[in-house]
Amino acid sequence: MPFNKLFAYVGDNACQIDAAEYETKLRESEPRLLQSDESIIFAFKGRGGKGRDHEMFTNKRVLIRDKKGTTGKRIRFVSVPYKSIRAFSVETAGTVDSDSELKIHARGIGKVAMDFVCDVDVLGIHRFLSEMVIRGDGAGMSSGGAVAHDSSVNMNGNTGFFDLVGSNYSQLNPPEIEAKLRGTILMDDEKVEMGFQCGRDSFVMTNKRVLKIDVQGVTGKKIEYLTILWPAIKGFSVETAGNIFDRDSELTLFFNLPGSSNYTEGFPRNSRTRMHIDFRDGKADLFAVQKYVADKLLGVDTVPVSSYGSSYAGQADTGSGSILAWIGDDNRMIDPKEADRQFHTVQPILQNCETVELAFKGRRDMILFTGKRLIFVDIQGFMGMGKKVEYISIPWKTVSAFSVRSAGSMLDKDSEMCLWLDFDDVFNPRRSSEDDPPPPPIPRRSWIEIDLCMRTNHKLKPYNTPISSQVFAPLPPDTTTNLIDWIGNNAAAIEADAVDEKFHESGILQEDEHVAFAFKAGRDSLYFTTKRLFVLDVQGFSGKRKEYFSVPLDMIRTWSVERDNKVKQDLRQGKADIVAIQNFIAHFVIGSADGKEALKCAQALKSAGAMDKFMGYISNNAFLKDPAAMTDTLRTSPALLQADESVEAAFQCGRDTFVVSTKRIIVIDKKGITGKSVEYKSYPLMYNKAFWVETEGHLLDGSEIYVYTDDEHIHQEFAHGQNDNIWSINELLSTKMLDEDHPDILADDEIVLSGESTITGEPVMGVVMGVYDNTY
Repeated sequence: MPFNKLFAYVGDNACQIDAAEYETKLRESEPRLLQSDESIIFAFKGRGGKGRDHEMFTNKRVLIRDKKGTTGKRIRFVSVPYKSIRAFSVETAGTVDSDSELKIHARGIGKVAMDFVCDVDVLGIHRFLSEMVIRGDGAGMSSGGAVAHDSSVNMNGNTGFFDLVGSNYSQLNPPEIEAKLRGTILMDDEKVEMGFQCGRDSFVMTNKRVLKIDVQGVTGKKIEYLTILWPAIKGFSVETAGNIFDRDSELTLFFNLPGSSNYTEGFPRNSRTRMHIDFRDGKADLFAVQKYVADKLLGVDTVPVSSYGSSYAGQADTGSGSILAWIGDDNRMIDPKEADRQFHTVQPILQNCETVELAFKGRRDMILFTGKRLIFVDIQGFMGMGKKVEYISIPWKTVSAFSVRSAGSMLDKDSEMCLWLDFDDVFNPRRSSEDDPPPPPIPRRSWIEIDLCMRTNHKLKPYNTPISSQVFAPLPPDTTTNLIDWIGNNAAAIEADAVDEKFHESGILQEDEHVAFAFKAGRDSLYFTTKRLFVLDVQGFSGKRKEYFSVPLDMIRTWSVERDNKVKQDLRQGKADIVAIQNFIAHFVIGSADGKEALKCAQALKSAGAMDKFMGYISNNAFLKDPAAMTDTLRTSPALLQADESVEAAFQCGRDTFVVSTKRIIVIDKKGITGKSVEYKSYPLMYNKAFWVETEGHLLDGSEIYVYTDDEHIHQEFAHGQNDNIWSINELLSTKMLDEDHPDILADDEIVLSGESTITGEPVMGVVMGVYDNTY
């Protein structure tokens, strides 16, 4: 119909075109865009087939061709590898709203949306994405199949009027809902293991994903199918039914679907971080739901019991001990064996193979440390007399970092433990009045603080300084240097072996964990162990209160990057081997990455002419440098590269340098008037999520690349005349991000480092690490 074509053109709805024919044209116009073994499966052209932009689905990635400017000479090619996708949804065409939609949530790049004309088979695209995205670890852990249900639960799926008003779901028999979805939505080997229905909408959990089906409009023709991969779910909670009016139970899933940040007051920073499912009392087996989700997130395999909880068996619960502890809701230690028995039998929330190793109790709530997760038991209602109880489960793998603070003096008699979780649950509260400044964001479940009674004797709260007075003693006096270091909080190296011995004596380190580097700055200190970055922060006037902050090394995604939510420490001139520290971090972060060359023909890199270099210098755009010479430089001064790592592309931008090696992107930033102070920013290729390359335009309009990471994104502009080199970068990034799986971090490798300074006369340099963390 003419009107449909007009709407498609105005709404920029894409029309499907012949994929094979378009691939042939694309290989002729851009011969280095696609890989040799890459083929286009679906191809679409914007504005109803009359536009100039294209969307493609290959056997390796989602690829978008976006022409820029009036003439369209400048073209951006956006690549989203399937392994970066954590959720996706399709929306079928409606009666009035005749276009269909696809939304992809990918790490780094966020949400990618596409609109299609009504006759595009979006369910076929959904099935294709399911096959490409939900593979390997993308399907999550095995749950052992559908769990047994309470025989008293009515599983006919019928919902009444009040259930529809309250959006209360009723449980369905899995075979019934599987039969409806088979052939259209589900994969061939996919099984529905739990299913729920509320009116026309459905909530389904399969062995491969979480599926939310939302039927929209009066006619119900427009339907959204939202798929969330199990690995995207970072925690969950179940809430039992209450008394009288509050008769609904509830499941909440916490996840991290990438999207743009929202800073509007009264809204969460990320709109896709929680999913609430209400169940009608008597029409859903809540504890079966809890067991199934626990199996999918924690795995059904047995986790060995640690040695830290056994010594607290038989711990008597003697109450809060003081009115201040009761008012502050400080948690005291209780018998973990008794808690283990209670939550295996009375409230069956633990897995059969799961053991409570530490247990704490506040006024009425409880906290359980098991071998697999942290569980918060929140008893609700007046004085805890209500029936409503919420069980919040946080798997240990969700914890990005943690700290413990010892008790202070005077009125500060409690200790705390803080957890940083790797999902963005931050909420932006409303201000009290328009004249007030915006209130600080509320972290909600992104950051958790637990108050502990001072007299609780547990290993999470060391009371004594774990380092001898000799180690903390000041260095020989140098009045001017020490004053500047004290003002600048610059750290100097201290004896790592002595620290390692004291830390093991006090029980802070694990048995197979050792200190490699140790630094002291005033009262505070910084340590690099073989498993984590460890910061000791002495607080308060008396220094009695201490915070022990730990970041596992496998949580580090960038280093030498200065931004919020990072760990930063300045090191004293001549007192720290900054290159040894860099190499130590690189060993754990990228040591297992494949260091083989990705460029098939490095000689294809084209050097810029003299005029292009001059104009690039004026416009601060990069031009090519010799990769072999840069490899030699970074092997000696400084020795940053690993033995199996080499530079594949290097570009000069003013006095700074942009380097792509076989394992990472390195941005070398010279600072100050003299440029003697140099910062080396490392971005591992194994953690890059998506990228785009943009060809050059007219006149001096050079080409560009943009790489999306878990941390700070990388944007680099190139001088005019470097268009061929952009395709070399595209080839390198495609090989590293499309062909290679992200290897696991090597945790068992041994590394022997003395931690002693071997370099003198270096300027003060800082160690800055970007931790995979989504808290505010």
